[in-house]
Amino acid sequence: MAFPAQVEALVKQGLVWQGQQAPLHKSPSSVLTTGWPELDQRLAGGWLQGCVHELQLQLPFIGELALLFPLLSQPNITSLWVNPPAVPYAPGLSYQNIALSQQVVVQEPDDMLALWAAEQALQSKAVDLVLFWHASGLSAAAVRRLQQAAEAAQKTVFIITATQPEDDARAYAMRLRLTSSLGGSSALQIAVLKRRYGWPLPPFSCAIESRLPKRRRAL
Repeated sequence: MAFPAQVEALVKQGLVWQGQQAPLHKSPSSVLTTGWPELDQRLAGGWLQGCVHELQLQLPFIGELALLFPLLSQPNITSLWVNPPAVPYAPGLSYQNIALSQQVVVQEPDDMLALWAAEQALQSKAVDLVLFWHASGLSAAAVRRLQQAAEAAQKTVFIITATQPEDDARAYAMRLRLTSSLGGSSALQIAVLKRRYGWPLPPFSCAIESRLPKRRRAL
């Protein structure tokens, strides 16, 4: 479909998202199960390979890492962690059957160098998954650069950030908003703000407590 030049320029800048129709035959290899049946059902199978996902957090440390435990614990998955807000807790990762030898952590306060490190990882055969923490959210241009690199290498990227404005338009293939449940439950509430081939979805509960130690569940 052809667009006017002005609209085409906005699409290339990542400021306007172009909707698409669902393909009639979607390759199973293009989707990675999240490990959570309730989430897989809403995401048409799971996380997308070759795409950048955004996880918006109401508050840090509300279960965003537990949400990714099933993916991180898959065999032969090497992950790059860019600027995590705390030093990854090795015993906790081992408890979740996540191979410590396959987790690479980079702390780089310079945004451009951090972005460069993520791009290099996506181009490397040694890394399969990139987790990128950014407090205020990456620029539209940075997201587009990562999306192009992820698509070229058919790898999966997660940008973990604070809640963003509702009208924000960037080149994310998928955007989720994570909030904590009320009433002391350790379940996570997930709202699907953007997904391929579907409308946004209201918050639903994801039982991440099933992956947490019993002493953590009691908190």
